[in-house]
Formats: sequence, C-alpha cells, structure tokens
Amino acid sequence: MLGGLDSPFYRWCGAISRLIYLNVLWLLFTVMGLVIAGFVPATVALFSITRKWIMGEEDIPVFSTFWSVYKKEFFKSNLLGLTLFIAGYILYVDLVFLPTTSVFYMVVRYALIAICSVFIVILLYIFPIYVHFNGSIKTYIKHSVMYGLSHPLVTFSMMLGIMLLYIGFTYVPSLIPFLSVSILAYFIMWLALKVFARIEEKVNAENKVISDERKPSFR
Repeated sequence: MLGGLDSPFYRWCGAISRLIYLNVLWLLFTVMGLVIAGFVPATVALFSITRKWIMGEEDIPVFSTFWSVYKKEFFKSNLLGLTLFIAGYILYVDLVFLPTTSVFYMVVRYALIAICSVFIVILLYIFPIYVHFNGSIKTYIKHSVMYGLSHPLVTFSMMLGIMLLYIGFTYVPSLIPFLSVSILAYFIMWLALKVFARIEEKVNAENKVISDERKPSFR
C-alpha cells in the first residue's frame, strides 16, 4: 500500500529521519561547546551538511562530516560569531537608549532601523555563504549584503518561510528539539543556493561576452 523503498512515502520518511538526526547533532555539539562557544561552529557544520544534501551528496557520513567541520571551523566561526554579536549588541543598545526628543534623533533612529534591516539580511546569508565559499570574515559579510539585497524576492521568501515555520512550531512545540533548526537551515540553504547559481550564471554570461568581444574578427 505504501509502495516500495523508492516510494515517495519512504523517501519522505528518510529525509525527515536525516533532519531529526542532524538537529540532534546540532544540539549535542552546541552543548559540547558550552553553548556560547559551540553554537556557531555547530551551525556552520549544520549548514555544511544541508548544503551537501541539497547538492546531491545524500550518502555522506553525517556524524564524521559534522565533527570534521566543527573542529576545522571552530575558531574561525567563533570569531565570526563574536563579530556579529558585537555588531548586533551595539545596534540593539543604540535603538533602545537613543532618545527621541528631536528631529535629529528621529532621523538617526530611522537610519539605525535601516542598518538593522541590513544586519538581518547578513544573518540570513552569512552561514550559507560561509560554507559555500572560501574567504575572510569581511568578505563573507560583504557578500551577504550584496547577495541579499540584489535578490530581494528570495530574501523576502526566507523571512516569510522563517515566520511560517515559527508559527508552525508554536502549534507543535514538541517538534522543536527534533526538527526546528535543521529544517530551517535546509530551507535557507536551499534558497541561498538558488541565489548563488543565478549569480554564477550571470558572471559566466558576462565573462563569455567579454571573451567573445576579444576574439579577432575575420575580414
């Protein structure tokens, strides 16, 4: 009735099982790093696994791959996390304690709100970019802004999807320890890879045009 092992039902069960396993690994490795030091490297490893799955590498050894990425990126990813935390904290303090007693301060507040919006875009793209590209922390942040703002519909879809998932998990909170982070990472990574593919296609097309323009013409 349910079909064979290749049926959609079994494929969905397999996918959900992998996401649950990945979510549990994320929780364990976050706690292993005493939460503060474990959260960001565990999240990097989480996105690294989901990236491989989406790109067709479904048979990778999940635990050993997770552990390898976690160890390799521990210090660099925590430096990134510290950078984002400091930036977010400064923005939060400025918004909360900035007075609204004059037009000048109101203008500054609106400017801070705009900066906070850009900061949210960075948070959406920073982990997919971190696991997909090699570079410095400055490069990751710069490309997060560039990719996020150049594809507003995809960025909006990410935000909408996050809100829908949040609403869904509020109705079924028992699923939060098992699926919340992994399914969120998978969703964000899936959309981010579409952005990366579009930009890569555009760059390749531009390079082809430049190459064609440089070809000698026959007379």
